[in-house]
Amino acid sequence: MKLEVLKRANRRHAYIVFVDEAGFMLSPYVRRTWARRGCTPIIRVAEQHGRISVVGAISISPKRRIFRFHFWISAANANFHGHTLVPFLEFLRRKISGPITLIWDQIAIHRAASIVKYLGQHRRIVVEPFPPYAPELNPVDNAWGYVKCARLANYTPPNLVELRAQITKEFRRLQHRPNLLRSFFNHTGLTLDPRECYMESKNEKKIPGV
Repeated sequence: MKLEVLKRANRRHAYIVFVDEAGFMLSPYVRRTWARRGCTPIIRVAEQHGRISVVGAISISPKRRIFRFHFWISAANANFHGHTLVPFLEFLRRKISGPITLIWDQIAIHRAASIVKYLGQHRRIVVEPFPPYAPELNPVDNAWGYVKCARLANYTPPNLVELRAQITKEFRRLQHRPNLLRSFFNHTGLTLDPRECYMESKNEKKIPGV
């Protein structure tokens, strides 16, 4: 994490909150699996384009650095827009009892008029955007990959109702595994140690042309 971002969050005693959106399909992430010799596994998909959109957040408390997971699930086959993200931001604001440093990417819906208006009304939420094209820096993206590729690989529910129930179960499981959430953060290469941020900042200044 950039030293300036961490310093600004620390001055405000703010929770650091990473946010990201994703889609879960009735068509699964396919991985190699076991089967009897001569019996090729067959995956039958109920509906190739059926999907559920989700938005999730990993929050980190300012003092004890406790990791928590929060999520919101859309209606079936619906995408998130600025006005439908506002209720999730309000959910986070009510759930987290303190200032928030919100870190997310710079896609269009995050700059929608409804989002700008909401943030203008709630000054204890400060946005720190990711650099463009840097999903590898967002620990929530690692949470999506874990659920899709490890927990639900080759999973083919018959309908969106069952898919919703299953992903809800997986997200609630994540809520009880703070150490796993911490590992998602560690995998990004970011740090919450101001001393390490300072060393990274010094090294960046030594690189010619940067």
